[in-house]
Amino acid sequence: MSSSKKSPMPINAEQSKLLESALRIKILNVLAEEPHTSKQVADLLGKTPGNVHYHIQKLYDGGLLDLVSTQTAGGVLEKYYRSKTTFFKPEPFPSFHYVEGMPQYRAATRLLLSPAQYQEFVDELDVLIRKWEAKDTDGAEYGVLFTLGRVQDSDSSSD
Repeated sequence: MSSSKKSPMPINAEQSKLLESALRIKILNVLAEEPHTSKQVADLLGKTPGNVHYHIQKLYDGGLLDLVSTQTAGGVLEKYYRSKTTFFKPEPFPSFHYVEGMPQYRAATRLLLSPAQYQEFVDELDVLIRKWEAKDTDGAEYGVLFTLGRVQDSDSSSD
């Protein structure tokens, strides 16, 4: 599921809170490719089925997953879920509580962009973010907060 050509799904504060977990983001990315059961997702991510089932249930109850089919296999009901999207527009926008004393990467710049270049930049950034969300990674959780918006001219005589 390519999210760069779609508009982000507006989500409320409760849904935004559901996305405060790197594991849940990974689950959404796995389920964006094709529908899976919680056991299949657990196997793909190398996590315990109970843990993944819990998170899938929370995402489903929160309206971020669709139940696309159910099948009975060996007397067991298998539920197949799919992500509605991996591209969200939270309201209000989230903030992170960073670990004190740990380094943070920050960057700021100004770019001159046409509307088409702006969209190209956003699309490339979205691809980069989705790539890292979907990667099979381990380690500490990091928050990425990026704002790109039109700024007011600092002086009216700029070219």
